[in-house]
Amino acid sequence: MSKSIYHIIAGLLAFTIIISSGCEKTVDIDPPLNQVTTNLVFASDKLATAARSGMFSSLAATATQSQNLTTYSSLQADDLLYIATTAALQEFNNNSYTALSTSQASIFSDWYAEIYRANAIIEGLQNTSGTTESLRKQYIAEAKLVRAYCYFHMVNTFGEVPLVLVTDPAISAFLPKTTTAAIYAQMITDLTDAKANLGAVYPGVTTASSNDRTLVNKFVATALLARVYLFSGNYAAAESNASEVIASTLYSLVPRTAMATGVFVRDNTECIWEMSPPLLNTNQYTVEASVFIPSSLTSVTTFNYRLDPRFAALFASTDLRRTNWMSNVTLSGTTYILPFKYKYRTQPLAAAAGISESQIVMRLAEQYLIRAEARARTGTNLSGALTDLNAIQTRAAAALTTSTDATTLLTAIALENRKEFFCEQAYRWYNLKRTGEADAVLGALKTSYTPKSKLLPIPQAAIDANYNLTQNPGY
Repeated sequence: MSKSIYHIIAGLLAFTIIISSGCEKTVDIDPPLNQVTTNLVFASDKLATAARSGMFSSLAATATQSQNLTTYSSLQADDLLYIATTAALQEFNNNSYTALSTSQASIFSDWYAEIYRANAIIEGLQNTSGTTESLRKQYIAEAKLVRAYCYFHMVNTFGEVPLVLVTDPAISAFLPKTTTAAIYAQMITDLTDAKANLGAVYPGVTTASSNDRTLVNKFVATALLARVYLFSGNYAAAESNASEVIASTLYSLVPRTAMATGVFVRDNTECIWEMSPPLLNTNQYTVEASVFIPSSLTSVTTFNYRLDPRFAALFASTDLRRTNWMSNVTLSGTTYILPFKYKYRTQPLAAAAGISESQIVMRLAEQYLIRAEARARTGTNLSGALTDLNAIQTRAAAALTTSTDATTLLTAIALENRKEFFCEQAYRWYNLKRTGEADAVLGALKTSYTPKSKLLPIPQAAIDANYNLTQNPGY
């Protein structure tokens, strides 16, 4: 039998979620999805819910989402430095990865595995009876949102990739690359449908003001749609969608007085979407914290990551992001500046503090800056762009921009994005590429950086298995 894209990617696409007995149950779906499995999985609301829970749990648990999305991209950009010796991490730190590198294989397969799960749910619910109509519409919408989210990261990591919308290996076996424009169009279609079919209340809660933001509502779709429109250059649509999120009564910026610990705790008012890997769900800490925070503050050998001092120097001493989201540690006369958005690297430390942290995937501050940039680029509401920018600067106790000149605003917004979202969900890396600044900025900082470094190479195993799949330029 010919191999589908799901089998191509290093054999890592198996649906590894298992039925468990303590937490909410999840169900196992193995690729390729056959008719018998489809009928069984979607034969009732309970089983369909288990499959949907499995999709969200696996997305949160995958190493690409829980750790590497932030770690690798922060090293590729100009915020984070890696000072240990692991070769793969040095490649990201130096932007020196090649076609023979191996780290990209897991990234490629992790995202496609989640796309497979989403496609399986969409197909299963569309083709099988047994699930009530309201849940069917909701779960299809959620799966389309997850699919769009994964493709957003795929195109920003690899560029053109096969656009797989089915589980049938006869169709997906030898798909060629799809243009990034077409993939963005599919994201917009998926997210528009998700926005129309999801409610304002987060699933599993009783009122719009209730917490638990590990699942998705219509505003998650709207916020992601605002981001996708910004990246695809439709600034009017980006502004409109960001405005819908900002106008919602569900969200508000965490106040200045709570910035130290409030922005990255679970279910905070600024959080639009968060993820907690199943094993960490009750453990109160994040994988990112366990990676960035040294196990010992007395031995430099545990300081694998530090912020670039040139980046830290961009912050005024009074900026609360400098004082609250970075940590200075001095050893043997050398000061190391560590990323410190997440505070607790182990469950006991978090429990002792009485704090539960989740990986914050999307938050309201981004929507203010998306709207500010969209307004500045269209030039239709420059005073509104300034107001949105000032909202983020004021919260951080940073110096306020006062000019409504479009060029000045765009420069200030880009800097504010960098300061607000360092070491967070690939924001800086993606924005450098989106705005066309990557070559100039990184070329001046890293001797091994070349223009091809903006994209990772396609894993060789995938190319070997699919004669229509070509390598990215320069590799």
